[in-house]
Formats: sequence, structure tokens, C-alpha cells
Amino acid sequence: MDGSLLLWINQGWAHPWLDVYFELVSAKAGFSFPLMALIIVALGLRYGVAGWRVGLGLLVLVVFGDAFGNLLKDGFGMPRPCLDWAAQLRGLGDSLFIGCEVSNSGMPSNHALNFFSTFVFMSLVLRRWYWTTLFLLLAVSVGLSRIYLGSHFPSQVLVGALIGAAWGGVFSWICVRHFDFMRQVWQQRSAA
Repeated sequence: MDGSLLLWINQGWAHPWLDVYFELVSAKAGFSFPLMALIIVALGLRYGVAGWRVGLGLLVLVVFGDAFGNLLKDGFGMPRPCLDWAAQLRGLGDSLFIGCEVSNSGMPSNHALNFFSTFVFMSLVLRRWYWTTLFLLLAVSVGLSRIYLGSHFPSQVLVGALIGAAWGGVFSWICVRHFDFMRQVWQQRSAA
């Protein structure tokens, strides 16, 4: 089931526009890091010092989530499809699939873990349907990109998304309960 879903998304969805889109949203240096910087700056400009601190909290959330994901990868040792299934996967455009750039295992997908933890964290902080929808669409897009590009099996993305959502919820609860700046932003959103 996992393999057939992977191949359906990787091959059945093949389209030049999806190649460009999924490669873009999957790029850490070209998408994830600039997006994080933009979110932090927007929080700082909107909420002042409290917003900058929430942005710092978001950064801590992602760094710890990424580290935890890497620990789980070592524990699971489950291979990525781009290592074992390279001959069956489609490359971008008309090119042949070139395989993985990394050798560590694929369980869970750290991209999915980080984007879903960010989705939950920002949804609970900002508490507006349009921001929640935007962050959910981004998280789903990033998760799908990892399958589309042959970097992770669907189960690896799903596990990353579930761990990320749980981590984002726990971290948000800790921040709102124990840090005044987080409570301040959270209460501002309640009053608005």
C-alpha cells in the first residue's frame, strides 16, 4: 500500500508545474528558512517585543523538532524510497531519477514534522481561520512534496505530521502556561 501510493503520487501526478511547485516547497534553504524568517519578522512587527519572543519560540520549536526527528530516524533506521526504489521513481521533468542526496533513514519526515508543528503552534497562537488554513495548506503541500519527489514513503510523512502536530500542541501549551509573552500574544488574539 505504501509503495503503490508513493508511485501513484510520484508518477501519476507528474506535471511540470507540480515539479516546480513541489521542488520549491521542499527546499529548506530556498523556502523553509526564508519563510521562517518572514514569520518571525511579521510577528515582531505586529506584536513588538512579545512577537519577537514568540518568533524565537517558533525557532526553538523547529530546532528541537528537527533534533527529535533525527533521533527517531536513527532509532527506526527505515530506508528512504529514493535509496531502495530509485529505479522505479520518476525524476523531475523528463530526467531520470538520480537518487537521494542524504543517506540517513526516512522515518519520520522532518519536513512534515516541522511544518505540522509550525501549523499547530501558529494556529494556536494566531487563532484566525485564514492563518490556520494557510499554515495547514503549507504543511500538507510540504508533506506531499516529500512523497512526490521520492524522498519519503507516505507512512514516513504521516508519522512526521502526527509527531509534529503533537509536538506543536505540547510546545504551545507549555509556552502559554509558563511564558508571559506568549500569554500576552495569545490574549491579544482573544480580544481581537
